[in-house]
Amino acid sequence: MFYNPAGLASVQNRAFFFNYTDWIADMSVANAAIAWNTGAYGVFSLHTQMMNYGDFHGTAISEADPRGYTDVDVGDVAGLALGLGYGYQMTDKFGLGGSIKYVNQKLGSNDTYTGDALDEAGKQNKIGTVAFDFGTIYETGIRSVVLAMSIRNYSGQQLYENEEFGIPQTYKIGVSANLFELLPVSMGSDHCAMLALEGVDPADRPEFMNYGLEYTYMEKFSLRGGWSTQRREDGIGGLSLGAGVKLGSVGTNGRLDFSYSDFGSVLGSVMRVSIGGSF
Repeated sequence: MFYNPAGLASVQNRAFFFNYTDWIADMSVANAAIAWNTGAYGVFSLHTQMMNYGDFHGTAISEADPRGYTDVDVGDVAGLALGLGYGYQMTDKFGLGGSIKYVNQKLGSNDTYTGDALDEAGKQNKIGTVAFDFGTIYETGIRSVVLAMSIRNYSGQQLYENEEFGIPQTYKIGVSANLFELLPVSMGSDHCAMLALEGVDPADRPEFMNYGLEYTYMEKFSLRGGWSTQRREDGIGGLSLGAGVKLGSVGTNGRLDFSYSDFGSVLGSVMRVSIGGSF
């Protein structure tokens, strides 16, 4: 749902997903989604994404304080997205999906001055808009080769403080396949090595590539590695590592996953944990 809404089309009954990301600079992100298959009418979902920007400290001009200012509470600083998604399996090989979401960002409040004169007290710095996501997944029928495409954050220009800007629209196209089915080796059905290549075209920065490899044993245990050329171009690392395990006690297809991403010596590392399942 949070990468390609066409993935909803593969939900058989009901499913849930939760992810927590310990992001850089004391920030964090939490994602949650539920989905249910209605049969002939396709798959519907509800999802949310919450961004915590950490602690912010504000100041206000004060002649009474020897420092010339006092510490103040800047208020609510956070980001939130709420959305409704839909996926449909058009054929046994082709699925599509989309979502509509309301995106809101709050950056607290502040007082504005012209010289020493107060112009506006407690001004709320916030903005919200509606955005759309679209995606497709196509199983080519050539061994295990799958093609996927998605467009995220499709929306119009926003106006804030007399300046127009767009939210970060991103276009992605990717391909994946089980290496053991492509190479002249016989590993048996207990082993799967899924290779994925993804090209990313963000609206606000140059294009880049993501590469990933996942090894799964008996559909229960997974080890993952990835590399992003985006972060290498920025000089802040590019390696990601992860692992996952199937949980028989969480629905019929429960999974627990962990991942680590290197963002260099300045920004540090990013850790993610997620749990999901179907029932």
